[in-house]
Amino acid sequence: MRLSATKIAEVVNGTVEGNPDVEVSTVSKIEDATSSSLCFLSNTKYGHYLQTTSAGIVLLDDSIINIPEGLTVIRCSHPYVAFCTILIQYFDYKEPHVDIHPTAVIEPTATIGVGCHIGPNVYIGDRVVVGDNVKIYANACIYEDSVIGEHTSIRSNTSIYYQSIIGKNCLIHSGTVIGSDGFGHAPLPDGTYIKIPQIGNVVIGDGVEIGSNTSIDRANMGSTVIGDGCRLDNLVQIAHGVELGQNCIVAGGVCIAGSAKIGANCVFAGQSGVVGHVTVADKTTLGGQAGINKDVKEPGGIFTGSPHLPYKDEMKSRVLWRNLPKLEKRVRELEQQLKESKANNG
Repeated sequence: MRLSATKIAEVVNGTVEGNPDVEVSTVSKIEDATSSSLCFLSNTKYGHYLQTTSAGIVLLDDSIINIPEGLTVIRCSHPYVAFCTILIQYFDYKEPHVDIHPTAVIEPTATIGVGCHIGPNVYIGDRVVVGDNVKIYANACIYEDSVIGEHTSIRSNTSIYYQSIIGKNCLIHSGTVIGSDGFGHAPLPDGTYIKIPQIGNVVIGDGVEIGSNTSIDRANMGSTVIGDGCRLDNLVQIAHGVELGQNCIVAGGVCIAGSAKIGANCVFAGQSGVVGHVTVADKTTLGGQAGINKDVKEPGGIFTGSPHLPYKDEMKSRVLWRNLPKLEKRVRELEQQLKESKANNG
């Protein structure tokens, strides 16, 4: 496939500067680009590459000046978004042909929409409802009474337990488990434990993406809820009864404990965590490896550390921590001076 600068500008609503007839057939990072590459520049950290790139076409905005002679650029308001638009439309992985593999096992009471792809060794249980244009890849299992919304893709080796509800236009990557039992065990007088039945379910909204090997537990009662538009990375643990608001970003290794209520548009960086039964306000940002241990009531806060502290307070504390050895040495010196002074003064 070859795309001209004129065509790309039309798709991204941009303006060509340079040769409108130049064509590209691939996409690249600006530092690795060749004459057949489309790339973008939106971070000034990489601005120096513009002077040496061999790219055929570069997407950039009006803030970038000093364009090398002979380089064709397309100016647009959001270069990275424009680049993603071209990736999605022309270079993204194409879904498989619509078919149902002969090794798939579909129970007679299940309902399968039109235009679905169901791959090898897929299992679809009793009374499952699969919407139109759903893609279910090899070895995935969807158990009884679950609902899969239209245009959702479920990658290989995913397990979706009974009564799970998944919205439309979702993408669930390989190895993910949705609806497994919440971690509920009650202690007995003799020191052993009795398992608490987990009779709730998981409800996932529309437009959600869930990374590989993530686990979302079913609620003890009621529902574990993932709001519309959320993006969960690989290896995320969402415990039973958690409610995650719309458009949250949850990076790899995050753990959110049972019954935590997370607001909308929150961002949790890698390996951060939230204890159970707390409420976190909208638009909260949590730094890497940080931990929330009590309610966050005011929206828009930025927190780091464990237990969490406001970002500026945490930075001040780190300065003090780094200086503790010096302070300890100084205290010891002062104590020694005081001791010597007392001795000299009899």
